[in-house]
Amino acid sequence: MVKKPLKKYIPILLLIISFSGFLSTQILWDTINLNAEQVQGDKLKYSAYELAFQGVKLTTTKNTSIELRNEKEPIVILNFWASWCLPCLKELPSLVKFQEKFKGKVRVIGINGDEENSLDEIKKVESKYHLNFESVSDPNSEISNRFFVTTYPVSIVFNRGKVIFVSKKIHNFMDENFIAEMESALKAN
Repeated sequence: MVKKPLKKYIPILLLIISFSGFLSTQILWDTINLNAEQVQGDKLKYSAYELAFQGVKLTTTKNTSIELRNEKEPIVILNFWASWCLPCLKELPSLVKFQEKFKGKVRVIGINGDEENSLDEIKKVESKYHLNFESVSDPNSEISNRFFVTTYPVSIVFNRGKVIFVSKKIHNFMDENFIAEMESALKAN
């Protein structure tokens, strides 16, 4: 067995260590900047959501007229869903339980994005999942566009017109952390 001197490999090791350090620093810097940009982007989106909230008037499938800025419940949840969206349907049972738990304190409004036969599809889902909140038909995405919703499910939670939570994926509304957040928000009102 022939031993090669270790000195030969020192420059290569130093180069690898230096490059790794540079790469790690760059990744960390990009992550910090990305997070700062994301926070700034979220603030802008939240401001847009809040502005839309102040100007939106809805008519539910049960012919209830809703002007969001005049809602008596301090917390309003806009849940954007569609009958063909499996994640949307999966989260509905927890949303029904959530509405039961906070009845009279929280207003849940479903915004349905079905483009065809939307009223029929809403009725089917209301019956199958025993929805205890009203939904609005949005077949032309007029409401969704005002809230920049392009995929489903999306839930935006407002407390007195200010955004306090946004979910852009399936959400368990009965999650103990989410429940604690809502209880805390209600106590502050």
